[in-house]
Amino acid sequence: MKLYLVLAAVYVSLVILANWLASKYTVSVGFGYVAPAGVFCIGGVLVLRDWIQQLRGLFWTMPLVYSAGLLSWAIGDAAGWTELQKVAVASVIAFTVSETAEAVVFTPLRNRSLTLGVALSGTVGNALDSWLFLTLAFGSTAFFLGQFIGKSWMIALGTLLTAGRRRLLPVPAY
Repeated sequence: MKLYLVLAAVYVSLVILANWLASKYTVSVGFGYVAPAGVFCIGGVLVLRDWIQQLRGLFWTMPLVYSAGLLSWAIGDAAGWTELQKVAVASVIAFTVSETAEAVVFTPLRNRSLTLGVALSGTVGNALDSWLFLTLAFGSTAFFLGQFIGKSWMIALGTLLTAGRRRLLPVPAY
């Protein structure tokens, strides 16, 4: 199976899992902060988007954002998880904005430094996604620092994996 298809399946699955977790639980992210439990999944998603873009291009990745959010909403509707629907809608809106901003940062950097592109775009996406998601899903940014810290752990791990495994995501020759 193609690597980008595996990454896309993981991406969509993590978004659905993150939305369900965020609608039910909170977790400790370190330094005395807590966040909705989907935070670690979404930190990974921010990195996966960059990896998928590197493999398939920008126009292949953006539909994954909408598909994952819509699947989360549909699953919540079918299962009667009304809170999940609100979380899924907030996720689609926050992802649309944050992933677009992330792509704007990542796209020009990826050919010069894939690792730097992953780190910077993930950080920009993290800040925007955290603020928008919390505002829309919960009407409060009380968990902002927790969200930012939790996602940052996963972005740091993804950045290290990117630096160590560049052969998995080769820079295309243009």
